[in-house]
Amino acid sequence: MSAVIEIDTLRLEGMTEDEGRRTANAFEATLADLLTRDGLPPGKTREDVEDIDLGHLQVVSQTPEGIGRDLARALFAELWQ
Repeated sequence: MSAVIEIDTLRLEGMTEDEGRRTANAFEATLADLLTRDGLPPGKTREDVEDIDLGHLQVVSQTPEGIGRDLARALFAELWQ
């Protein structure tokens, strides 16, 4: 299976451009890994992924990479609910 992920908006307040890029890279890599490993839940389509709005999330991690991984896991968890 192959997937192309396009993020419309990922607002990362309080980060430098470099930190934002690192966060986005970690987000994309983690989400790709999760989708490769587990795929989409039965009955979910690409269109379902397009409509997910996570709103404001509480950030626990302290590094840009950790924040990116946390955001990807939150998005993936939302798919499985």
